[in-house]
Amino acid sequence: MSSERININADFLTFKTQIVNKFGEQYFNQAEIFFERAMAQAEQGLLYSAIADGKFALDLSNYSNDKSGIQYLIGFLSQLHCDLGQISKSKTYYELGIRLLDPNDKEYEDDKQLFQNLKEHIDGEAWKGSVEDNMDE
Repeated sequence: MSSERININADFLTFKTQIVNKFGEQYFNQAEIFFERAMAQAEQGLLYSAIADGKFALDLSNYSNDKSGIQYLIGFLSQLHCDLGQISKSKTYYELGIRLLDPNDKEYEDDKQLFQNLKEHIDGEAWKGSVEDNMDE
């Protein structure tokens, strides 16, 4: 990695912007791969592994130059936490996803409905909250 164009002494936001501008596509591609892996793990019932890879994908997406689809990753993480009875974490991801929806996006109404369905599911599962709900992973 060449640091000729990246100022490592810059404040965090400037540094992050420089990373996104220079390497953003690479991080987008990696985030997609980890998201796909997380979905495959969830299908196999490996929910904790799916959460770990999903969170890593979310971290990578912070440096991505393309933020499209991030709401689906966040909704996925919310669903996984709900499935594990970790309702407060599920609600946190749900609320983040709702805030990231763009009313100007052509998919806004569909995405909003998906999150509404997720909210109804979370509310319906809330009584199953587990001891893990209040523990860090």
